[in-house]
Order: sequence, then structure tokens, then C-alpha cells
Amino acid sequence: MKKKLLRALLILLLICPFAIWGLSPYKKHDNLPYKAVAATVEINASPEKVFAYLGNSANAGKWSVYVDHIIPLNNDSIADGLPGSRRRCFQEKDETGIRWDETITEVEPNKRRQLITYDLKNFPMTSDGLSTEQLYESLDGGRRCRLTFTLFYDTYQPSFWELIKMHLGAWKVKSVFEQNIANVKRNLEQ
Repeated sequence: MKKKLLRALLILLLICPFAIWGLSPYKKHDNLPYKAVAATVEINASPEKVFAYLGNSANAGKWSVYVDHIIPLNNDSIADGLPGSRRRCFQEKDETGIRWDETITEVEPNKRRQLITYDLKNFPMTSDGLSTEQLYESLDGGRRCRLTFTLFYDTYQPSFWELIKMHLGAWKVKSVFEQNIANVKRNLEQ
């Protein structure tokens, strides 16, 4: 009996990592040129309206379930939401706990905004070289928008350990993305 139990535990220990890896939300998506965690929603608002709403850091606390507020760091020289703009994100109102910085690296108005994250503080797990995109696809002649949030490694080559962390953390990231885009949809459709 002990041998059967030991054998079953061993098989489970061998299968579990492959299952976590294979079922992870961090994967290749048909509509993306890179492997990513992604979440998508269709919004009854124009891509221009959605793009402007998400480009304004002051709105983050209205739609994000993970971020309390964002402070632009260089809006005296670069407007918020444009390439080169930097901002600091805080999970807590009192600015303790989890926080990180972002730099917007690429913008195609009403189509795409890409940024990199860095200087992550107080996270239970971190990984270097993460990028994120907001993708805006025009629907119904521009009356509606398909919004996609992604998290991926752009030019950074993650280590095997970072890939393991990404596959594990992808479940939480996808959940946060889904809640966030649902909030964006609700706020813009009211």
C-alpha cells in the first residue's frame, strides 16, 4: 500500500509541473506576434475614447483593481500617455507596499500603447524585462472598440526560472486583466 501511494505521489509530482506549464494563460495567441498573458473585451465606445481614457493616469483608480493611483513622473516635459512618459504606480493609497515604475515606449494613437515596467518593489514574485500593451481594435466603423491587455517579454530573454514564475503568476495577471477591462467597459458604457 505504501509503495502504491509513493508511486502515485511521484507521478503526481512529475505531471503537475507539465500541467501548470501547459494550461497556463501565458501562451501564444492567434492575434498576437508574441507569447503573452492576454485578456480582451468589446466596449461600446470608440477606440479614441478608450485610448484617451486609459492614457490618463488619473483614471487608473477608477478602473484598476490592482492600482490605487498612478503619479506621472515627467509630465513637465512629456505629456501623460505619450512615448517617453514615466509614471509610478501604487497599489496602496498611502503609497506603502507594492509599487513599480513604467515608461511608455510606443504609441500608435487609438491602436496601441506599449510600456515597460521596472523598479518593482514589494512584490511576492518579480521578473525583469516585462512589457505590456493596450491594443485597440476598431469595430462597427469605429463606434465600438475591442480592447486587449497583454503582458509579455519583448526583447528580454527570460531565464528558465523567470519562465516558471511567469507561468505561475499568469493566473493572477489574467484575473486582474479581466477585472480591469470589465471595469473600463462598465465605466465607458455608463
